[in-house]
Amino acid sequence: MSKSDRAVGQQNKKSIKDIEQELTIAAQILDWEIGDIWGHVGCRLPGDKGIAVRMFRRAEQSKQDWMVHFDYNLKKLTGVGTIPRESVIYTEIFKARPDVHAAVHCHAAMCVALSLADKPVDWVHMQSSRFKGGTPIFPRPIYILDESEGADLAKCLGDASAVMIKGHGIVTVGETIDEACMNALYMERTAKIMAIAGLHGYQGPTADAIDTLTESRKKLFRRPR
Repeated sequence: MSKSDRAVGQQNKKSIKDIEQELTIAAQILDWEIGDIWGHVGCRLPGDKGIAVRMFRRAEQSKQDWMVHFDYNLKKLTGVGTIPRESVIYTEIFKARPDVHAAVHCHAAMCVALSLADKPVDWVHMQSSRFKGGTPIFPRPIYILDESEGADLAKCLGDASAVMIKGHGIVTVGETIDEACMNALYMERTAKIMAIAGLHGYQGPTADAIDTLTESRKKLFRRPR
């Protein structure tokens, strides 16, 4: 059984209620850590019958949280609020990546700064191996609003765990909501580390540094918990 097939099986076992609860928890954590109320997190619905998206936090505190379901034709199915203007981020990436079941889109400030400087988030510390080789940067500083732009973004993402949109924000993906969420958290933390280190002359990971990190990571996972 392939990795994507396992992900499909796990996703289909979850109820709508379970998915919405996980999205709510992810949105709260991302709001605390990244501080972008306009970001959102989404995942496939069971049977891939649509997509559920939760905004990190509503600007109007007196209103219900923004949780909406929509199909791949961008038709709202149910929920509070309208579908996100950039819904094609989810539809086009999910079409292109059957292994991906969840995604985060937000405007992480330090990642935006590095994108403007054409400096991809990379494997520079112990927890950023998921960005080995450098996160791809989508070169057009635009909103992702139609299918062609969403498809271009998905193509830029490729098989990576994240993509930076120049001057705009980030999209991180995962087999699960947890994975997509953690990728976003570590991406912004890594961007902060890189930006601060750069002020002190750091030029980015060398081949020797990557080899050392790789060997140490292998040693770590050889040890029983």
